[in-house]
Amino acid sequence: MNGSIVDLFALRGGLVEKDVTPWQTFSGKGMKFRLQSYDWAECACLAHLSMKGLCGLMKMESVICTPYGKDVPLFSYDGINVFGRRTVFLEMYDTQVEPIDLSALDAVKSSYKDLKDKAMKPAWYDGLKLSPSTYKVGRGQRMCELVNEMMTAYLDLFTEAKVVDRTTKTEKNRTYVEGLIGNGGPAVNVVSGMLGKEAAETMFRRFLFGTV
Repeated sequence: MNGSIVDLFALRGGLVEKDVTPWQTFSGKGMKFRLQSYDWAECACLAHLSMKGLCGLMKMESVICTPYGKDVPLFSYDGINVFGRRTVFLEMYDTQVEPIDLSALDAVKSSYKDLKDKAMKPAWYDGLKLSPSTYKVGRGQRMCELVNEMMTAYLDLFTEAKVVDRTTKTEKNRTYVEGLIGNGGPAVNVVSGMLGKEAAETMFRRFLFGTV
């Protein structure tokens, strides 16, 4: 298990690690990746992908939660640390069968308005992004506090969320996942360049999002 974010999930329920062979580690272009994937509480796929580059001076991690048993949005966290400067991407995507109250997450976002926003370019998935999604740049403990508070608020959604049919929910998840694979993106493009397009797509569907 890696990272405090994954630990937050572990504290809420059992994590069953998947065999991600042959992609436990892979490298190229000066970057080394490590992948772990879990079934979480029999209701979501949880993936942790970490990367080191520039001789360890650049670090990145991604944590993706793709619910299949509770009607909760798909959640994606990306954190990049370069020379102590952190960039944080906290994204939630509309993959619910029915709308859900996200006011607690909106409140967390609002309480960190003092942190500098990360400018984002228009993207194909903008129509799927939910209101709590936020992007920040900065240093210090407050950046960590933002991530922990948002993750905690997200995890709290599972307590009251409706149980949902797995097939129906997975189809909703695929709207985002297949769009990501088809349109590309920083992570998809980098991994495809290392592993090849077919292998990268298989890894994304099976272990990062669990939609197959």
